[in-house]
Amino acid sequence: MKDVKFTKLNNGLTVITDYNPSIESVFCGVWASVGSRCEENDLNGISHFLEHMAFKGTTTKSYTDIAEIIEDIGGDINAYTSKDHTFYYTKTLKEYLEVSVDILSDIIQNSIFDENETNKERNVILQEYYSSLDTPDDIIYDYYSETAYPDQALGRAILGSDETIRSITPSMLKSYINANYCADKLYFIVSGNFDYDNVLKLAEKYFNHLVPAGSCPALVPAKYVGGYFKKNKDLEQIHFMLGFEATNSQDRREVFCENILNNTLGGGMSSRLFQEVREKQNLVYTIYSSITNYVDTGHFYIYTSTEPEKLNSVIDATAKEIIKFCNEGITEQEFNRAKVGYKSSLLMSLESATARARILGRQMQHFGHHIPFEDSVKLVDSITMDDIKRTANKIFSSNITAVALGNCDDVYDMDTIKSRLSK
Repeated sequence: MKDVKFTKLNNGLTVITDYNPSIESVFCGVWASVGSRCEENDLNGISHFLEHMAFKGTTTKSYTDIAEIIEDIGGDINAYTSKDHTFYYTKTLKEYLEVSVDILSDIIQNSIFDENETNKERNVILQEYYSSLDTPDDIIYDYYSETAYPDQALGRAILGSDETIRSITPSMLKSYINANYCADKLYFIVSGNFDYDNVLKLAEKYFNHLVPAGSCPALVPAKYVGGYFKKNKDLEQIHFMLGFEATNSQDRREVFCENILNNTLGGGMSSRLFQEVREKQNLVYTIYSSITNYVDTGHFYIYTSTEPEKLNSVIDATAKEIIKFCNEGITEQEFNRAKVGYKSSLLMSLESATARARILGRQMQHFGHHIPFEDSVKLVDSITMDDIKRTANKIFSSNITAVALGNCDDVYDMDTIKSRLSK
């Protein structure tokens, strides 16, 4: 990313450009630094609802127009909502850049939130919500988040609840977008093959109705707490998550340490958990670990599913691997493999305009500037085996989050899980 530029327009919108002349396409995205963790309790799910409604008509285009305009030029348009941001994006051939800027700016600035369309889309979102309830490996993450971050916006589900989804009205959507979708919270990202001066000209032309700043309250810092939760449900398997506190995104070196730990413990087929719990003991089909770092908090979790009568054995085997890691640290072979794997994933992500745009949006939201790839590689190279052992002891001595979904009658209680993890 040697040709990345940041330009602030007169209205306060930041334009991020990432030039790549070797491809024929251009990716355009509007990154909004607002997600489900920015919502009040009674508005839970409104960020996701708003994302849906952005494609349902503007003052100049119907929802059919939006779909047909993009598909007529062979392009794609989509969006997603996360805990801390929402991203709207298109990908087209480079000659259709203006079409993308027109549509994205229109849905951000001029969505009409027609009452009839709102009610129709509400039914779609409710079906999405009900589908998540029937998908154990989806809904358990919501239970886990609520347990790890109780009574906090970060712990609430991105989709919201049946009650909140039904309560959201067009006027609430308008108020929410007016308060949050302002120049100081938006980044317009263009990655691929384009003319820089033309991008700025188009951005100034089309994003001309943004207000500089909204009226939303400051983000409330989240606090990882942890806890124990189980829900009985008639399932063939039992689904289980074991979580711990991790660092926030601001400590980049520690984030890299945590990622190397994650890759080694449960990040792939060569990881300790996969090899021990699946390959040697044949207790599960799926077991992996993952890590999430927000601007103010983070968490590390292990997910698995198995037959109910085998779960406690899985917990025992997992605990043994965690204790072994804390006591003995990482081997040189694992350390080198994880470092190479992590640097490879960073480098290979640069081959995708979509991934590059997401990296830039996250960097801007979390750090306020672009971090060159070379800087990240140097930071990874500075990490030692002792750093990984220290990180493991720090994470696995934090409060535990344990969540089970399925036939939970015989699952270890929290005290037993803690005892199994005792070093």
